[in-house]
Amino acid sequence: MNNILISFLLLNGLVMESQTVEYKSDIPTKHNLFKAEIVAFLNTNNGTIFLGVDDDGIFLPEKVDQYKQWESWISDWIHSAFSVPVQKFVTLEVSAQNFAIHIKQGDKPPYYYKDGEGFNSKGIYIRNGSSKRRATDDEVRRMLKAQVANEFESELSIIQESLTFHYLQDKLLDNNIVFDPKGLRLQNVDNQYNNGAILLSEQNSRVTKIAVVDGIDMSVDFLAKKKFNGSLIKQIDMTLEYISLLNDTKVFFTGAAARVEHESYPSKAIREAVINAYAHRDYSLSADIKIEVYDDRMEIFSAGGLPDGLSIADIKEGISAQRNPNIVHVLDKINYNENFATGIRRILASYKDFDKEPRFIVTPNQFKVVLYNRHYALIDDDKQGWINNNLKKNLSEAEQLELGFTAQDNPLESDIVITNTKQYVDANDEKIIKILTLNGDKSRQEIQDYLQESKTKIHQRLTKLIGLKLIDKRGQSRAIVYFVNANERK
Repeated sequence: MNNILISFLLLNGLVMESQTVEYKSDIPTKHNLFKAEIVAFLNTNNGTIFLGVDDDGIFLPEKVDQYKQWESWISDWIHSAFSVPVQKFVTLEVSAQNFAIHIKQGDKPPYYYKDGEGFNSKGIYIRNGSSKRRATDDEVRRMLKAQVANEFESELSIIQESLTFHYLQDKLLDNNIVFDPKGLRLQNVDNQYNNGAILLSEQNSRVTKIAVVDGIDMSVDFLAKKKFNGSLIKQIDMTLEYISLLNDTKVFFTGAAARVEHESYPSKAIREAVINAYAHRDYSLSADIKIEVYDDRMEIFSAGGLPDGLSIADIKEGISAQRNPNIVHVLDKINYNENFATGIRRILASYKDFDKEPRFIVTPNQFKVVLYNRHYALIDDDKQGWINNNLKKNLSEAEQLELGFTAQDNPLESDIVITNTKQYVDANDEKIIKILTLNGDKSRQEIQDYLQESKTKIHQRLTKLIGLKLIDKRGQSRAIVYFVNANERK
């Protein structure tokens, strides 16, 4: 809202007090009460305090004579009355009928007004609706923790010796970049490594955990568990590669000549969500990156809320903030991100033709992205093949055979068809393929123990999958193991 419009609305009493607007007729005798109003905005959100107006925002002409005194007091305060000078966040706008104090949210809360020497917890206020209130101890702790989180990667590392960067160096060479610790912001002028350097080294102690769940909640068994460690860049690569094994592609036919391949999860959405989880997480917290893959969705967890008081709405509008600018800088160098704060908007755009939009769930200690499986709504074990009768009757017998249509197929009432090479594969057959894909070689007994079916039934399933060239086996007698066919893995 521009200043001319604000002044017009004020003169006509059309602006109400709110989270971003406060009215004051005068500066109180106890100046700290007014300083607390400024602090509340510094700690919470951008806003404006209008002086010389009544509670309804109506201009009080008798207060104009005090404008000069107010301006002098406030100009002194913003340099010396708060925990740090705040002139870059506070600006005054003074005219014949308007005295406005425009305040931006500070980048290193908590802010407080001074009352003697040292830390003044009683001077820490936050904005709550159309008024201020003193911050609770928990809120102060969260603000302090957030400040630590935003500075963590640039602080000097307690480990300075024996750091290796082989994986990062290979990535840089792929992009014709020479490994330069200072240029990559991993060392200071005294050749000392920061915490960001440890995260990108082979000595990084943080890990990534992935769980693949056989169902839609944690009440059922895991199909697979994985843990990746080492350099942050290596963990990103291994995570994306592993998740790609779960990202099935189905083929849609909308007419005899129209073919569209459709992934369970848009690859772009996965890549953006995963890289953002590493780039923007709070590394001062000990929690690991965690990914849970269910039948109907994928949930990606990273430690820490949004930096610098941002909201999801802010990010959707393109407003950005970086908790780990040094790591983002390195990722940008090796082309892992574009450094333009477009991640969430890209994720949403990749789901624009799907009826369930990705979810972003934020708490002070965690950021979670939920991506939905676009094939889940199409799964029905009793209706194999997903045949479109209108399309089928327009195809020759040879074309029907090529697409996998059979005489026994039951057509569905739909204008869209989905077919794939697994026409004769039921839900438990799919689980065998997924178990082998995610875990590598397995014996018949291990597969039988998981599916809880008879030895004969498992043998029939394995024989069928080998016949369809979806899996293969090697070894002899009790040493036989089964594995996913190389073409199927692709």
